[in-house]
Amino acid sequence: MAATYKLGWILDEDRRYEYQNVFAIEKTPSLERLVIAPSANQVSLMLDRLRVMPETYGILYVLVVPRTEAEAGRYQAEDCKPRNETEGFLNRFKEFFENDRRHHIWIASPPGPDTLVDDRHNVIYVYGRVPEFERVVLVHGLSRVEEIKFPSPHAHH
Repeated sequence: MAATYKLGWILDEDRRYEYQNVFAIEKTPSLERLVIAPSANQVSLMLDRLRVMPETYGILYVLVVPRTEAEAGRYQAEDCKPRNETEGFLNRFKEFFENDRRHHIWIASPPGPDTLVDDRHNVIYVYGRVPEFERVVLVHGLSRVEEIKFPSPHAHH
């Protein structure tokens, strides 16, 4: 059985695409966000960001591409969860989240501005206190680049 991967780069064939452990800061007129492009271990990076965010957390799972005839959908936790439950959720489904690209996961720390988005393009968007989150990313040895570019053309698995 062939190895599975979630983001492919289509050149002469569909092959695994991995970012080079980099991040960028994107600025728009209305907001600034950190874009983290790790080669692996997205859940571990999310857990580290989570520890900087104040409790409690809202969790939203967005299924973009269903595998069956079911419709795409949004599944939100009924109420905000404490850190230990949110960490447990991420750890329980770590293998799935890191090896399937049919979804986005949003974790927000209301009422503050901090939000993590694990995007189906294998990047993590971080909103809120960007300078504080940037320090955490630098501790993990990721390098800053001007821009994160998705492979083109690409495929989701």
